Amino acid sequence: CRSLHVAISAYEKSARKASGVRDNGNTGISTTKVATLLLTLRIENNSKFVRGKKRTIEHIEHFYLDEYDAQRRSNGEYELKVPYDSDAELDDTVNELLSDIASGAEDRHCFSESEVHMEGTDRYW
Repeated sequence: CRSLHVAISAYEKSARKASGVRDNGNTGISTTKVATLLLTLRIENNSKFVRGKKRTIEHIEHFYLDEYDAQRRSNGEYELKVPYDSDAELDDTVNELLSDIASGAEDRHCFSESEVHMEGTDRYW
């Protein structure tokens, strides 16, 4: 009898991935839209005695932003491509992303004051 051992490190990416284009049943017509979101990532240390802002940003880029094909613009904002089926799903996805960013910063003794803007609209999170 063989046993399978899987090691999971705290530094591995989660299994959650942004879903690509989905089909709605047998019709073959795509119902998934892709939103272009602009993320202003503001990470600061909790106090002047704490270091780790750079590593926190690298962690967030690697673990949370990579799944949305994030591209850093010259003004420092990140352009994210987020697939969604409904506005409620997009709201949930963005709120979860902002929560994950805040949690990741908190784990490294930093805090986040990030915001997201949907390009071409006046929607903000």
